[in-house]
Amino acid sequence: MARGRFLWDSDTQTFRPSHEVISKRFKAQPVKRSDLPTPMVIGCMDEVRSPINGRYYNDKAGYYRHVERAGCAIVGYDKNWQDHIKPRYDERVHEADIVADVKKSIEQVNTHGGAIPDAA
Repeated sequence: MARGRFLWDSDTQTFRPSHEVISKRFKAQPVKRSDLPTPMVIGCMDEVRSPINGRYYNDKAGYYRHVERAGCAIVGYDKNWQDHIKPRYDERVHEADIVADVKKSIEQVNTHGGAIPDAA
């Protein structure tokens, strides 16, 4: 009789070498890995404005330290949490400001006969 480690194979109803049985069981299990190429990183957060001093914080640990140093505590869920998020850059708003500034400059140059007025 051969020596080694054997496991019961329920498909063939015999004892088989353990590496064969384990390999067969492993292949029969569904794949539990994600399709993502990298692991998901949890812990990032949008910048939050502190109601204590008005500064923006982009990590939980820094924000919690700040709140604790101020002698305050974070209690419960803030229903208006989105009011504290720093607004994102909006290209359309800045483009409208630039267009308005250029129009105003052209108007000033035209009203002063091509001379640049003093910025006083």
